[in-house]
Amino acid sequence: MRLLPPMNTAHSAVPILTTLTDAQLATQENLPLKPQPTHSHHAYTAMNGSGFRKSDPSQPMRYPTLTGTPLTKAQTEALGEELQAIYQTVMDSLGSDDARYIQRVYATVVYSELVARGLLATAGRLSSRRAQVGTWLLGTSLLSFSKILNNMELGHNVMHGQYDWMQHPHLNSQKFDWDNVCAAPLWQHSHNYLHHTFTNIVGRDHDVGYHLIRVTDEQPWTPSDRYNLLSTAVLAFGFEWAVAFHDIQISVEEYADSPELHKTMQQKSRALFAKIARQVGKDYIALPATVGLTLGRGSAISTLSGNMTANVARNLWTWAVIFCGHFTEQAHIYTQLDPNESKGDWYVRQILGSSNIQGSKWFHILTGNLSHQIEHHIFPDMPARRYASIAPQVQAICQKYNLAYNTGRFGTQFRQVMGRIHHFSKPSKQEWQAYTQSVSNADSMNSQNIELEAQTKKGLGRFLPPIVRQAISYAW
Repeated sequence: MRLLPPMNTAHSAVPILTTLTDAQLATQENLPLKPQPTHSHHAYTAMNGSGFRKSDPSQPMRYPTLTGTPLTKAQTEALGEELQAIYQTVMDSLGSDDARYIQRVYATVVYSELVARGLLATAGRLSSRRAQVGTWLLGTSLLSFSKILNNMELGHNVMHGQYDWMQHPHLNSQKFDWDNVCAAPLWQHSHNYLHHTFTNIVGRDHDVGYHLIRVTDEQPWTPSDRYNLLSTAVLAFGFEWAVAFHDIQISVEEYADSPELHKTMQQKSRALFAKIARQVGKDYIALPATVGLTLGRGSAISTLSGNMTANVARNLWTWAVIFCGHFTEQAHIYTQLDPNESKGDWYVRQILGSSNIQGSKWFHILTGNLSHQIEHHIFPDMPARRYASIAPQVQAICQKYNLAYNTGRFGTQFRQVMGRIHHFSKPSKQEWQAYTQSVSNADSMNSQNIELEAQTKKGLGRFLPPIVRQAISYAW
C-alpha cells in the first residue's frame, strides 16, 4: 500500500517556502513551533547583518547557528540562477550512459548477492576450519558490499526520483523498494519531503539528532544527553531500525491535531510492520531455513550469521556517511524558517548545512555519491553519478559568494562528527541552571506522568522503546 500520492520528479527548490509564512506552515502541517532556549554554549550577543549569531566575529565559530541567510537577496537570486543553469545543463544531457550506469549498478547488486549467498551456504559444508572461515568472510564481505550498494547508490538515489525520466518499470521512485526494514513510502515522507525541505531547521528537520542525539545549542540539554556517545553507538549499529521508525515518530506529531490521525498512523504502522516481517523473514528465517534443509545445519548457521553481520556492516557504513554529511564542525544549524525564503536562499541553506567527503571513485560509489552531500542537497533529483563532475563548478560559485564549501577526508569529517556529539553531551553552566529550574517547575506534574507511564507499560511491552509501543498500538 502506498501511503503517499504519486510523486513527480523531485525539484531542487521547494515552491511552498516562498508562499507561506512560518506560522502558516506550522498551522497547515500541525508542526509545533518550538521556543528556542535562552542559554547556550556560545556567548551570543546581537545578530549581525549576515544572520549569524556570535560574540566575536573575528573568530571562526564552531557549530555555527544562523537565523537567516548570510547573503543579500540580490546575491542569493544571482547564486540561484547560476546553480539553476548548472542543473538545467546536466538534466538536459541525461541519456543512455546514465541509464546504462544505474542498470549496471542494479545488476551488480543482484549478482553480488547471489554469489555471496552461495559462498555463505558453501562455508557451512566445508570440512577445513580455515576454509570455512575464509569462505564465510568472503561471502559476508560480498553480501555487505551488495547491501551497501543497494542501500546507497541504488535505493536512495532511485527513490529520490533521480531516474524517473527513464520510465523504467522497476527503477523508479514509485515502485522501487530497498533491502532494509524501512518501508519506502515512510522514508520518502521523512527524508525526501521533510528533511530536504526543512534542512537543518531545528524543530522542522527531524534528522537533526534523530530525536535521540543532541547536536546543537538549540536543542535544550537534558540528563540523557550525557550518554550522547552511547546513544550514537546504538543508533549506528541499528541505523536501519531507527530510520524505519523515524517517520512514525515524526507523523505522530505532524498529524496530532488531524481527524485522520488514527487512520493515517494505522496505514503507516501496518506498512512498517509488513516490511519488517518481510525483511526479518527473508534474512533470518526463510533463507537460513531453506539452506539448512538443503545443505544441513552448518550452512544454516553460516547463512544466518553472514546475513546478520552484513546488515550491521551496512548500518554502520550508512550511519557514518550520513552523519559525516550533516554534523561536522562547520555544518550550519538554522533556528527558524525564513518566511520570505526564496529559491536562492534555499540553495544557500542547503550548502551551509551540508558537508562533503573526499575520496576515490569507488569510495563515492559506495557512499551513493552522498560524499557529495552539498551537491545532493541542492540537486536531490539529479542522478548522483553527475555530482563529481559539477562539484568544481559548485565550489567556484561558493567561493565567488564567500560561502563555506565544507569538504575533507573521511577521517577528518568523522573526527569532527564525534567531537560535536561529545561537545553537546555536556551542559554549559547556564544550560544546567535552566534545566534545574525546569525540573523544579515540573515537580507538580511528576505524579501524573508516573501514573500515565505505568498504565502504558504493561506486559512485555514495557521492554520496548516508546515509539515501538506507539506503532504497535496504532497498527491494531
